[in-house]
Amino acid sequence: MITDFLLRYVFGYKDDIIVPLGTEMQKGRLFTIVYIKTLWEKEPLINKLICILKLNYQPADEKVLLAAQDILMSDIVGSESDYGDKLLDLLGWHNSRKWKLDSLTKLDIEKADSLDAFAILVFNRIKNKESFRLNLDMYKRAPQICFLIFPMVVKVPVISFQYFLNIHKAFTFNSIRESKHPQADNLISFLYEILYLQQKIAYSLYDFTNQIIYADRNKKDNLVIGAELNALISADLIFSYLKASIEKIMAFLGLIYSLQDLDSKKTHKAKINAILTGVPDKAQKQFYFEFIMEFVKSANLEELNNYRSGILHKKGISDLQPHNYYGEKVNSLPLIKIFEVIHEQHAKNTAILICSLALLTDDLVTRKPPKIQKEEVPLDLMVKHYEK
Repeated sequence: MITDFLLRYVFGYKDDIIVPLGTEMQKGRLFTIVYIKTLWEKEPLINKLICILKLNYQPADEKVLLAAQDILMSDIVGSESDYGDKLLDLLGWHNSRKWKLDSLTKLDIEKADSLDAFAILVFNRIKNKESFRLNLDMYKRAPQICFLIFPMVVKVPVISFQYFLNIHKAFTFNSIRESKHPQADNLISFLYEILYLQQKIAYSLYDFTNQIIYADRNKKDNLVIGAELNALISADLIFSYLKASIEKIMAFLGLIYSLQDLDSKKTHKAKINAILTGVPDKAQKQFYFEFIMEFVKSANLEELNNYRSGILHKKGISDLQPHNYYGEKVNSLPLIKIFEVIHEQHAKNTAILICSLALLTDDLVTRKPPKIQKEEVPLDLMVKHYEK
């Protein structure tokens, strides 16, 4: 109460401090809000006394910027294990460029804006999570995939992959449109759906962990409680999302090279053969294409397929059936195992989506070279961080 009175009526602060990222003022530019109350509370007592005597408080620019950086890393780009520090540097570069998003259709803008709004909702929920760590830790899992964000920034700027892949959607859709790609409509439609699936998987995983936490705290001597049923239903849904995500990413990959009939292929093997036949040799030589192909092999998808087919076709997966929960303690349940399977699969799906977007970047750069010199691409940031 005293703090609020000082800040509002003594120092005259009516609003918190808006800190934009980069130098260009334009729609889509990232920014964060630094709360003046938080800055004041961190001030040493002697500084507070001096400010009160002077009836003036002006936080140092360095403190404001550090606070903004902490907020962006915590809420959006993630920690070092999420490649957050590198993403923040790269986004500073990207947000200092002038954008001309004049190739977008009205529907493109609606799709981009709606995904941005939903992304904020998901971030705001997940950042208040309890004991489960939902970060994908992409830099720990696949550092070579993280390096792709630097060349990608000219066409597909990545904002974060802390909990799901978040990109500058309007910029990416515009990159596809201005390239005159023959599959522009389909590419944007599929990418929109895939990015939305990413958000739904992340949010559903968050909800799944909440059910586990609630069951752990409240089951006690009950034979079964509603949170366990809710968790099982959430798991069923997430496995379907994960499988759909793989199918859509493969279709998206095909569309980059105008392979439109992948959905007509009856088997997974037939789809892979169509990709290997239709994708140019130059693209197939890229390590990120090889990464995708290695991951989508049937053997590597076996665990996911077993869970999903157990839900839809077979007699079922025991980890997802009621008899394993009836009268059992929560810490002995397979829910933790299911979480680990889902979380690992979500991370892998995110990695192959990044690789697919790297291939899209290569294609778009060929069709419509960016209006910057090659030496302007901030690869020095990648080298600097790699040397660290």
